[in-house]
Amino acid sequence: MRPYIRSSLVLALISILAACGGGGDSSGTATPANTTTTAATTPAVVPNGSTITMTQNNSVLVPAGTTVTSPNGSVVTVNGTSNTIYTQVGATVSVPANATGPANNLVSTGQAPSGAVATSAITVTEVAGSATNNQTQVDGVGAAAVFWGGGHIALAPNGNIIVSDRNVVRTVTQAGAVTTLAPTGQAASWEGIAVDSNGNIFGDGSSGLLSMQPATWGSSINELSTAGIVKSFAANWNITTNFNAISIGGLAIDSSGNIYLADGPNNRVVKFTANGIMSILAGNGSSGNSDGTGTAATLNNPLDLAIDTSGNLYFTDSSSNPQKSTIRKITANGTVSTVATLGVLGTAIAVSPSGNIYTADGYANIVRLDPKGNVTTFSTGISSGFITSMVADSSGNLFVDTRGSGAQILKISF
Repeated sequence: MRPYIRSSLVLALISILAACGGGGDSSGTATPANTTTTAATTPAVVPNGSTITMTQNNSVLVPAGTTVTSPNGSVVTVNGTSNTIYTQVGATVSVPANATGPANNLVSTGQAPSGAVATSAITVTEVAGSATNNQTQVDGVGAAAVFWGGGHIALAPNGNIIVSDRNVVRTVTQAGAVTTLAPTGQAASWEGIAVDSNGNIFGDGSSGLLSMQPATWGSSINELSTAGIVKSFAANWNITTNFNAISIGGLAIDSSGNIYLADGPNNRVVKFTANGIMSILAGNGSSGNSDGTGTAATLNNPLDLAIDTSGNLYFTDSSSNPQKSTIRKITANGTVSTVATLGVLGTAIAVSPSGNIYTADGYANIVRLDPKGNVTTFSTGISSGFITSMVADSSGNLFVDTRGSGAQILKISF
């Protein structure tokens, strides 16, 4: 019986080895069936002074200062560290020769998740206004409406777009229907625009001639109620004999009903309580770019304002470089700080609920500064004018006012 048992054991052992895949590897190491081994791939670092073109499913590492230019014309300037930038096949990645800092920012042609920094194309929708006509104002729907253009823009609680348009207030529905709310010939004029949580509209720029000898003007803020009644909110709060010092500029309003005015001609930002009492929030009248609190700070011709969900104000300032826009921030107690200097010159500004700050390049392109400091320039394709003002809605879409061969209200989605 022993030979039979020995043969049975040998056959069993052969069967076990065959099932394990053994016997075929001269090294004697078994490789499990149905198992694939893949080596980890580390993205390559793009050397300083180099430019590469991105391919499908390509990822590279770059330092701050790198620019990523996509085929659709969008450009990201990478700032800081540990960012992830998503772009398209064919995009060029350029690392400056003098770049410093760690190359730990990832640039990828993979699928961008929602909210990521990306060079994706934007969608520009014409809401209302003509691309070729900006003369006599006409109410109507879509392209049948005519704007003068160049005013300020705000959003009402019901989603309507409120625009100051050559001394009148006009409302535009999301569907593009334009109606003039406060016509010419009224006792008030309108420049900057702000809308409170109840839908009441506030506008500055009313400059009444108070005296002829000497010529004296008074700057006022007026209110247009939801019932269509115009009344004074802060009458003659600034009185001057210098016509060039009449206070006009963009308005912003906070959740408590305080109104802020970019008093550009006087290099300051002023605050009005809900009762119309005025105080200086920041700036002392002198032109400059010194950070500080209250009148210890100096500003240079702030023309527009944006306000974030925490009540911080933002404006663009060109005093540090006449050919560039410096984004500056003012907290609720009047502390002024410099956020970033952009390689463009524009005055329009908006801030989204996610903290993205938007401005324009002085023409028709949108520039976005994200909370990590990355700067993305989006080509809008607008050829009929330049952007004069903008506002962001709760979803991060922008509404902009333009002026040029025509004047339009446009919606920009990212």
